[in-house]
Amino acid sequence: MNTIVIKIKGLRSAACVSSIEYKLQQLPHMQAVQVDFVTSEVLLRSFEKINLEAVQAIIEENGFTMELPEKTGAPKRQKLPQSNALLYSGIIFAVLGLIEAGIHYFRYNLSLELVKAAAAVEMLLVIVVMSFAWRYIAAGIKQLSSDVPHMDSLLAVSSIVAVAYSAVQACFVFQGYASEYDLYCAAVAGAVFFTLYGKRNALLAEAAFANFKTNSFNLPKGTLLIGEEEYPLSGNYLLPGDTILVREGQVIPADGIVIDGSAEVDEAEISGSSELVAKEKNGEALAETIVKSGWLKIKTTATGKNVRAVQLWRMAKKYAKEPKTMQKLRRSDKLAAIFLPIIASISVVAALSWYFYSGDAHLGWKVLVSVMLGAYPCALGFAHSSALLAVVKLAQSQGIVFKNPAVLEQLYKISLAVFSKPKGEASNSMELVQLTALNYYLENSLPEFLADGRVRTVVDLQPREKAELIRSLRWGGERTLVYGNRISDMPLLASGDVGMAVQYSATEQFAQVILPKDEPGLILKTLELSRTLNKIFRRNSILALCFNIFCLPLAIGLWYAMGGFLLEPLVLALVMFLGGASVIMSSKAF
Repeated sequence: MNTIVIKIKGLRSAACVSSIEYKLQQLPHMQAVQVDFVTSEVLLRSFEKINLEAVQAIIEENGFTMELPEKTGAPKRQKLPQSNALLYSGIIFAVLGLIEAGIHYFRYNLSLELVKAAAAVEMLLVIVVMSFAWRYIAAGIKQLSSDVPHMDSLLAVSSIVAVAYSAVQACFVFQGYASEYDLYCAAVAGAVFFTLYGKRNALLAEAAFANFKTNSFNLPKGTLLIGEEEYPLSGNYLLPGDTILVREGQVIPADGIVIDGSAEVDEAEISGSSELVAKEKNGEALAETIVKSGWLKIKTTATGKNVRAVQLWRMAKKYAKEPKTMQKLRRSDKLAAIFLPIIASISVVAALSWYFYSGDAHLGWKVLVSVMLGAYPCALGFAHSSALLAVVKLAQSQGIVFKNPAVLEQLYKISLAVFSKPKGEASNSMELVQLTALNYYLENSLPEFLADGRVRTVVDLQPREKAELIRSLRWGGERTLVYGNRISDMPLLASGDVGMAVQYSATEQFAQVILPKDEPGLILKTLELSRTLNKIFRRNSILALCFNIFCLPLAIGLWYAMGGFLLEPLVLALVMFLGGASVIMSSKAF
């Protein structure tokens, strides 16, 4: 049995459908034809290979064009860019740091030619290292013209100013003034290295959440009966009026009426009932229900997108498209929109103040560069992505999969957990649990003991009614976590802020959190992972900003005004290294 689905462009009326359907049925060996006017799709079923040229000729005779479905294979995993830029920038950062340390401590014991060579090497290496991050620098420069600059804008401004100042100082060195050796090349290399490290972490974290889409609903395979012959066929390609045979242990692939046989059927996926239902002649059979014992011969009444299971899936898709309050990721770039103008203003004011106070233009420029580069929060750029990557790896080691980084970040904020449960033969219930009672509820499963209203059971609700109730609670300000694993739970999961389901369950594609097994303790574990992420992120942010706050008074020259020293290039590179290293170590400490 050969089956194919094609699309017709320009289908306009039911009369056109009848004409095309009649002509296609006259083709040799054609077993069945169905034209869907709504979707402009044609399902063709034949005992022999389908002659696509003949099909195309019939369609074009009626003034339309045929479009074959695109061939789809297994989804390709997103590959991270293969680049050694991070490694090379780290090596250059270390080399420049060693050069500047050697010049700082042994400058007056070295020959002038050696100092000149060191300055030339530094300028060459800093240009190389900036080329590794040039696309981010270029993007940052472009973003300066907008109202909202981002972290790349901070990198662009601070690194370009520092390299320009260092180039001028290198020229003085080449002219024989070794005392003017005041190059910020190591600090710029550090800023680039940690920026690239942050970008890499962001890509790795993004890849951990990739390739999760709400795909089409594929019905199970069935056995099509034509006379005495049996043909295996996907439920997606069955037509109303077909006769199918379903044996013990098989899943029914279409809705229909039993015309022969008897069986006990598990309808939990659709009805929510945990009881087996006896099916005999003239009884109703539903797609995605399982024949536990016996056999059934069924005349199909609804197939493909018209079966009840697919209708539930389509309903869930509509709810899934609604914006959710807990699916917006925090962005570090928001800080840059405020940080950049403030730092630029402070650096200019401080530079001009020192220039007018001392009359030394060199001092003014040095203060300007120190403030711009010293205040660049390169470690803050990967404070969130490093924490996210570390927690995602921890979750994956326990079999827990998060589809959305924003959900992992904000899951701990839920106020209401919803559990869909079968109750008796005909009831479809769910239990609403306040977050304050969640731990007790999951450990004891005895809501009767919680008489203060923190647990409420709602029974006899249809899937749409359950979804609308959760939707109204969400609109009322509740942040909802919904747990369910049956087809009838799909609209419910899609309507909540966070859907949670067990791996390989029917509701998996509408869940943002996938659990390895149906174990209540894992739900609490996901909440703990969310709290851990935010704890690490807050700690990382404090560490990153502390080093910047430490640099700022030194860069401005407050200590210098009291007889101390300015923020020297070597000290700035060291502080930048310590800030980045502290955030990296913090992300690994749970």
